[in-house]
Amino acid sequence: MLSFLVIMTVSVSHQHGELQLARYGMIRARQLAEMGVAVAAHPMIKAGDPLLRRSVSGVERFEVILGTEESRLNLNALLTDQHLPVLERMLKSWGISTADAQGIAATLMDWTDADDLKRRPDSAEKLDYDHLGYSDRPFNRKFSSLNEVDLVARADEIQAARPDWRSFFTLRGTGQLDVNMASAEVLAAATGASLENASRLVQQRNGLDGLQQTEDDQPLQSLNEALSLLGIAGQQGADITPLLTLQGATLRIESIGTAGDSRCGIAVIMNKNGGMPRITEWREFPVGGAHRL
Repeated sequence: MLSFLVIMTVSVSHQHGELQLARYGMIRARQLAEMGVAVAAHPMIKAGDPLLRRSVSGVERFEVILGTEESRLNLNALLTDQHLPVLERMLKSWGISTADAQGIAATLMDWTDADDLKRRPDSAEKLDYDHLGYSDRPFNRKFSSLNEVDLVARADEIQAARPDWRSFFTLRGTGQLDVNMASAEVLAAATGASLENASRLVQQRNGLDGLQQTEDDQPLQSLNEALSLLGIAGQQGADITPLLTLQGATLRIESIGTAGDSRCGIAVIMNKNGGMPRITEWREFPVGGAHRL
């Protein structure tokens, strides 16, 4: 009995020590991620600055990517008759059929509009939600959180088609699209350009190494240059130009702190337009082993 108690005590003490070590590692990783945010928030720091990737020791470091919220599609801004085709193109690019893409887009718009009239037979309005037992839906206002999309009928179809769909959308920013930060997939959906042309734009923008925010980047200098690379001209170009920008106004900071085997990610949305930077959103996000900033 005595030997059993000794063995159990040693085992429990060992597990407690490992737990304490893991807890300290996560705390330290969070501190490093916060250090990265503090560096990135300095008004003199620009995307690609070497200070955004720093090793504190052999096992401790932080890495930061500076982007803009305008590199993503503003979901609320898309829910208008004029811009709904952009949302439909995005959904179709994920393998959703044309009919279903139109139905899902209409369902999202029905969630935000003020009336109780269905836009399409396959969308959803108050009577449909009542039938499902949700008498308080739809909210009939703009989305206040991307997580709110999960409450909308047919949201499961978006999740099934693209589990990481949140990374393509935002609810902040000006509603314009930052052509120097947006991915090829978002550029193609927003402008109607082919994915091939959008990929070519991103490749030229990222320079010879093909990596964003490195020394050989070649940012686009004009919207005409962007439209030319996208293969868009004439009236289509004139219609799209007001929706594009060379530099978004809403800063997005993604900082990952690493301490040994522990990693912590912090995403911050910040406005830096004059005066002191103002943080509008701060959240932690999980970091997988293969995550790359």
